[in-house]
This record gives sequence, C-alpha cells and structure tokens, in this order.
Amino acid sequence: MSRSSSFGYAIFGVAASVICGFLHALPFLGGLPTPRSLAAATRGLASLRNIEGYGNASVPDLIAGRLWEAGGASLLASGQWLATFAGWSLGAFCSLLVIYFVVRLLDDRRSRAILFGSAIILTLATCVPPVWMSWRNRGDNVSDFRLLLPSELADQVRAVGRGKLFVNPTALRHLLLLLPNGEGGVSPEDSARLALNPSEWREGFRRQRWTAVVLSGPVGEYRPLLDHLLVSPDWHLASVTNQGFLFRHGPGLPPRALEKTFQFGSDQETALYLAQIAAYYEAIRRTGDARACLERAVKLAPENNSVLSHAANFAVAQRRWQDALAYSRRALEKNPNLGHAKLVQALALFETGETEQAEKIIDDVLLESPNDPYTLFLSARIRRTLNDYSGEAASLEKLVTNAQKAGVSPVDYQIYLAQAYARQGLAEPALRSYRAALDSGQLGPRERDDIRDAIAAIEAKRAR
Repeated sequence: MSRSSSFGYAIFGVAASVICGFLHALPFLGGLPTPRSLAAATRGLASLRNIEGYGNASVPDLIAGRLWEAGGASLLASGQWLATFAGWSLGAFCSLLVIYFVVRLLDDRRSRAILFGSAIILTLATCVPPVWMSWRNRGDNVSDFRLLLPSELADQVRAVGRGKLFVNPTALRHLLLLLPNGEGGVSPEDSARLALNPSEWREGFRRQRWTAVVLSGPVGEYRPLLDHLLVSPDWHLASVTNQGFLFRHGPGLPPRALEKTFQFGSDQETALYLAQIAAYYEAIRRTGDARACLERAVKLAPENNSVLSHAANFAVAQRRWQDALAYSRRALEKNPNLGHAKLVQALALFETGETEQAEKIIDDVLLESPNDPYTLFLSARIRRTLNDYSGEAASLEKLVTNAQKAGVSPVDYQIYLAQAYARQGLAEPALRSYRAALDSGQLGPRERDDIRDAIAAIEAKRAR
C-alpha cells in the first residue's frame, strides 16, 4: 500500500470518527444533565465529602462530582456531551484502525477501497438512531433546571433558615447537589425506613426535633409518612411544587393552587411543570387541582411525551383504564422506548383483562428495569393471574432481596411469596417465608392469625 493511499485512509478514518462522535453526542448538545449523570455526580460528591450511604463512587463518578462542584448543571452537561463525543470518536477510530490493518493485507486496490469505505459507512450508520431520536424528541427538550431537580424546595429550605431537616431518600440525593450542606440528618437507609414507618418516624422526631420535612420523587417511597403528616395536628403542608412537598412544624395555612394564568417559560416547559405538579396534587387528594393542571398541560403540549405520561398516570389513579391506554399509546407512538409508558400500558391491559398482552409488555419493561419494585410487583400479579406461580415467585424473591438490601421491610412481599410457594406445593420455602413475616413484628393481630392458620394448613397437609 502506497504512502499516499495510507494517508488518504487516515484522513477519511479520522473524519468519520469525529463525525460519528459528534452525531452520537448530538442529543446531549445544549441540554440538561441526564438522570444518569446526576446520579453519578451525587455518588461522586458523597465520596468527596466522605458521606456514607450513597454507594461506591467510580472514577467517572468522582469526575462528575468535581464538575458539579466547579460549574453545576451547565458544566456537568458539557462534561456528559464531551464524554459521549470522545468515547464514540475513540471507539470508531479504533474500529477503523483495525479495518485499516486488514485492508493492508489485500493486494487489490479496489478491494481495499471497497472494504474501508464499507467500514466507514457502517460506522456512520450507527449514528442514525441517536440523530433520529434527537430530531423526533426536539419538542420535548427543556432548559430550566427546576423541571429536573427540586430547586424550588431547596430555595424554600434556605428560607426556613436554621433547623433540622428530614428528607426522603430521593430528595436526599437531590439536595446533596442543591444545598451546601447537602443532606438531612439521617442516612439514606434510615431515611427509607422511617419514610415508610410513621411510628418509627415519630420516635426519630422526638430525638432529632426536625423543623421541616422535604418529600420528593416517587410518592410510593414515602406514602405512609405523607399520609401521616397530612393529618398530623402539629405539622402543616407549607408548599407543593412540581418536585414534591415541604412540611413545616407547627400551624399554618395550606398552599393555594396554581393560578389559571400560571406561566413557566415556554409553553412546553409550562406544560411539563403543570403535569409534574398535578401528580403531587393527586397524591394529596386535591383531584380537582390535578385535573385542571393536566387539562391545561395537554392543551399546551399535546405531543409532549412527559405530559402524556403524567396524563396516563392520572388516568390510572382514577382507574380510567381506557384513557390510560390512549395516553400511553400516544406517547409510545412518538417514542417506542418509553419504559414508563409501557408500564402504564401493561397495567391498563391487565386491569381490563388483557393479561397475556400485559405479560408481553411487562417482560419487555423488565429487560430495561430488572429491579424496579413496581414493575416486579406488577409482573408477580400478572403471573399469578396466569397461574404461573414459579414466575410469580421469581419476581417476589427479587422484591424481598432488594427490599432487604435497601433496609426496607419486605414483610408484604414475604407473605405473597409464601402464597406463591404454597400454590406450587413447596412447603419448606412457604413456611420459611411465612415465619419470616411473623418474626418481623410488623403485622397486626388479624394478619398474624391468618398466617398461623396458613402455616397450620401447610404442616397438616405435609403430615398426611
């Protein structure tokens, strides 16, 4: 191979690699950090500040943490763009370099050109999906950081001033990024346990004397504590935002609903804010406010995937299964990879009797989110209905294991798991699960009696 042809191959290879890297990084250009980048920055910050309970930080996590410290969201977003660009450029260049050495073994100049040209075309073909996704979702892009993290809640916490703060696990991770001192007064493991057990939380309150509570993220993470605070005479709901709640200790007036003329940047961003806050209104049973927000959100951005997903969630909460199917299908038509829309669709199909179709969809979701508790539990429900008790048990076993790792009580899952074992005639594992539930000390008298009856029935059947 001549020097000139080698130089030509090198030029084409470098150019193709740079183009490949740029096109793969295109979806991240000028946007906000992804949830994955934010999670990495949280782990990195926790490690840099010697805060335990946030997992082991890798080198990329530490870099993300440093980027956040130095420049916040904008620098982290630039870092995620650069990492994607550099990673794909280097990967493409290495691949083409291997092809180049193969090409050198060929004697025919035309064959060399065809082989190397084909390699470049295939390399650039890998850019089609990200470019297509970037173009298709161009209307869903937002630029306001408050739509991603609970910045408003963080500002209100600063306004509260001195005093101890209780924060649920998701909010802990977010506030680590947003507040100088980051976290509340408990570890993520203790926070997860207390948010699901109001009686233990009250004991913690007597020791810690929290003056405010921030609850953000998935409501299922803190539903028992939220219900407790809503009816507690010594706490009041001070604020509802698009990212969660702020409770203050002592008396106070509940927050007013958003004005009908509320505007938050562009129509797309206003619609997303309205859709997000609607979910939290629904969580505190302000259904009218939630419906008003969602109706306006859908009018402002009828094709926005996030708005459609929130509308589908609201329909699920109202048990309007056909509406849930319609909204989730509209979202999936625009983006077939939306795991949350698939989950809503699976639930709606299950509730309307289309169980086998729901099973296919839930299996697809589990490939993307194998440890998501809601997905696993829905999978268990579907498989029980289909009399697939071994599949039900497999999902419940994961739920029990994951709950134990997270420091959360698995007692409800253990009861369902014992029932799944019993339906398969597996006496020993069924008895172990039932007894583990009894030993938890978290069951009421009636539940304990029911489990003792179930244990007696299994032992009697085994003794025959």
